[in-house]
Amino acid sequence: MLGAEVLDAAERDRARRLASPADAARYVRAHVAAREILAARTGLRPADVRWEVGAHGKPGPVVGQRWNLSRSGDHALVALAETDVGVDVQVRDPRVDVHRLAARFLAPGDARSDGDLWRRFSRLEACAKAVGGRLLDVFGLDVRAPGIVRADDGPWRGQEWWVSDVAAPAGAVAACATPGPRPHSLRTRVWGVEQPSPTVRVGGGGTR
Repeated sequence: MLGAEVLDAAERDRARRLASPADAARYVRAHVAAREILAARTGLRPADVRWEVGAHGKPGPVVGQRWNLSRSGDHALVALAETDVGVDVQVRDPRVDVHRLAARFLAPGDARSDGDLWRRFSRLEACAKAVGGRLLDVFGLDVRAPGIVRADDGPWRGQEWWVSDVAAPAGAVAACATPGPRPHSLRTRVWGVEQPSPTVRVGGGGTR
């Protein structure tokens, strides 16, 4: 797979264990792009980019650079920020019962109300990833709209996030979250526009 040589052993092992060659190729493409993006920001070579992984999968800083990565279908989203950050991209997969998903993770009133459940689920996932938590840890957050989100109960009780929707390709939704109530600014661009299939978006969280 093109570019796989810059991945570390854990990434290559994960790619080998994915269900299909197509899934493995998407994983490799997203992780190679993330390494190239981080290398450009930090001055490292892509193969020399290293990070620790938290208890629930959140990647640690690379030479002080906070970042996050999300993948769904053919799309990937990479965020670079000056603070902790979480991003999520979701393909609107018709095979997935989004109402059942919402009933499990969203606040009861939120899950039952009219609205874009895929977008709300993306916001919730971004909040969990911003603090290195699990979806169950942020169960019940009111994510019906972007802006300030506050946890009134659970392990993150009292925690606030600023949540933004991120532009995504047709058929997908995406969100970005940073801990705390202060708004962040977003700059987005498509990575590798000179390539035939640019699928990686970059979101930069602003100063907090």
